[in-house]
Amino acid sequence: MSTPAEKMLTNLEQLSNLGREKCFESGNPFYYQDAVDRSEPGNEALNYWRKELPTGEIFLVTLQIAEGEGENYSIKDTIIRRLK
Repeated sequence: MSTPAEKMLTNLEQLSNLGREKCFESGNPFYYQDAVDRSEPGNEALNYWRKELPTGEIFLVTLQIAEGEGENYSIKDTIIRRLK
């Protein structure tokens, strides 16, 4: 019999899908890094992210995250190009 931790590790894809759904429910984009983008020109420092919108559009972006007061954060993204 597997432990709860082992069950979670075998279903890691579900965890990211839950986070993605939560972002979309809140009307926010979902940011993630994809291994495919490692070979993207200019991404030697691995600072490119993918920004997925609830509409299904996906962009390659750079992120600037600034911590505000309390638990507030300011996220500014700069679009490199549209992927989908």
